[in-house]
Amino acid sequence: MTIIRLTMSSLLFILMMSCTSNNDIDISKYPIITTVAELSEFYDLNLDTTGQYEQSTITKYFDGSLALEYSYDLLESDTFDPLFYSITVEQERTPRDAREVFILGKNALNIVGNSFGQGTIKIDSLDLPGDDTYYALRTYDGQPNGMFYIVRKGARVYTMMASGIYTTDHSIVYDIIIPKIEDLETYNITK
Repeated sequence: MTIIRLTMSSLLFILMMSCTSNNDIDISKYPIITTVAELSEFYDLNLDTTGQYEQSTITKYFDGSLALEYSYDLLESDTFDPLFYSITVEQERTPRDAREVFILGKNALNIVGNSFGQGTIKIDSLDLPGDDTYYALRTYDGQPNGMFYIVRKGARVYTMMASGIYTTDHSIVYDIIIPKIEDLETYNITK
C-alpha cells in the first residue's frame, strides 16, 4: 500500500513538473486574443487597460499540447466597469484530444457555472462555425450578466468566458471573436 502511494505521488509530481509555463507574455503577438482594450474601444466600456489586471500565459504540457491563456479580472472597482474576462486557446495533439477538452470545458461550465446563484441560457439558434460549438449567456440570480463560448476546430479549442458584459445581439461573438478565430484549426501558439 505504501509503495502504491509513493508511486502515485511520484507520478503526480512528474506530471506537474513536466509542464512549463511562460507568464506575462506579450499578448499583442497573439492576434487570436481579443483583449480588454479592444472590448473597451468596441463597446465604449470603462475598463482598466493599463495591464495591471491582465494576465497572459503559455503553458506547454508533457504530451506536447499547449495552452495560451489571457484573463482580466476587476470585479470590484469604483472607477472601472466590473468585468471578469478570460480566453484560452488550446492546441492539442489530435482532434480526438481536442474533442475531449471541448466536452470537459462544456461540462465544467454546467457543473460549476450553475451554482452560487449562477446559471446558463443556452443559445442554439445561431449558426456558429466549428466542428463543435457551445454558446450560452451566463446568468446571476436569473439575470444575464455574461457569456460562455467554446469552439473546437480540428485539434484546437477556443474558450471565452465573461462576467459583467453580454450583448443580446451576440455582437461580441459575431463581430469580434469569430473573425479572429477563422484560422483556429491551423493556429500555432508557438510560431
